[in-house]
Amino acid sequence: MRGFNRRARGATQLGFVDVLTAVILLGILLYAATVQFSVYNRPPAPPIPTSNSGSR
Repeated sequence: MRGFNRRARGATQLGFVDVLTAVILLGILLYAATVQFSVYNRPPAPPIPTSNSGSR
């Protein structure tokens, strides 16, 4: 029974695979966010010229 308790992990003990999985998932989420919101990294579009010749 002693060997079983030694190998059992608690909820707060993270292993290498746990950390690696978290880093990979975080990278995927950050990449998806930059692709989804890439419009904010572009300069604003020039304004569309409007003609006032019809109104007096």
